[in-house]
Amino acid sequence: MSLYQYLLTAAKSSCIKFHARALSEVVKQFSKYSSHDELIEYSQRPIEYCYGYHMIEAGTSNNSTPINLIKIASDLRNQLLVRIAHCIGHFQSLPFLPAANPTLLSLHERYLKLFETLANFPIIKTNEDEEKLYNLIHMFTLQNNDIIGQLSIGCREAQKYFKSYRIMKEFLDNVLQNRLSMRLISEHYLELHKQQKKTTLDNNWCGAICMNFSPAKAVQQCIDDVASLCFETYSVVPYVQIENTMHNSLPYFPCVIQYILRELLKNSMRAIVENNKVLLGNMQHVKRFFNENRQDALCKILITSDPDDEHFTIAIQDQGGGIDESDEQLFRYMFTGDIKNEKADEETDVIADFQERIIES
Repeated sequence: MSLYQYLLTAAKSSCIKFHARALSEVVKQFSKYSSHDELIEYSQRPIEYCYGYHMIEAGTSNNSTPINLIKIASDLRNQLLVRIAHCIGHFQSLPFLPAANPTLLSLHERYLKLFETLANFPIIKTNEDEEKLYNLIHMFTLQNNDIIGQLSIGCREAQKYFKSYRIMKEFLDNVLQNRLSMRLISEHYLELHKQQKKTTLDNNWCGAICMNFSPAKAVQQCIDDVASLCFETYSVVPYVQIENTMHNSLPYFPCVIQYILRELLKNSMRAIVENNKVLLGNMQHVKRFFNENRQDALCKILITSDPDDEHFTIAIQDQGGGIDESDEQLFRYMFTGDIKNEKADEETDVIADFQERIIES
């Protein structure tokens, strides 16, 4: 039985007495939200995909057709309602024990409140209405920066209560995909709004899309960011070399690439330093080795493109010691690489500090 089915049954039964007062309050709260006709209606609507070229067309003005922010804001509201309703459906379909986890319950309720707020937002007809929606979406993005972290914590806590890994994977796949799409279209709208308020327009940007995006420049920026954090943590930085065969720019979302690159580079630099510490014995030997081999790339980043398929590839190769686990295990949720070290307990704090720094950045 899913949590949603249980809550509906419990809410309709007057003779049930709950042992936990908190759970009783949750039942009342969720049953109130779940009875909304709007939630059922939007959860049954299919998700409309937002393609980059459509977003560019809608966000580009010319002399005859200026940007219609009111229409863009109205479309965004509808798209968010559908996606939030689908997210709520994924939470409601969870088995009871994982869904009753306090962390996942709080996220479930957060999505319900988001839906309630947007559903009650009036139809956007004027510039004042659009300005109010902008402020609301801006507040949403600030308040929900921790969703991925909370999902990770909740699923880790409730992991043993899932009947199979497949159930947890499907839940996380669906929620994370919806969360990413909501974040992207929201940030795109926020940037469009701010750009339209400026006296002079920057033709290099259309909302969150950089019209002249250079993968090589994005890679170099991420290297600089992670290298700074690596030096603060370990006092050394492995040499990273870029091999770029793509010299043309293209329209793209820099924030997506930069987020992924920083995570991969963080893992790569950490693995290189920790692996060399194991091989050479201590950090003093690692520093000497890095200084004596400054021109030898311990990490290479390859940037290639295929004009026929209209895509580009960024690949990272490093000398971080590799992993023993199979590919299937590597890409499972909750999997983490464990770099072997004789002083594992002492080194955990260093690694955790490095991870915390990259998150804060």
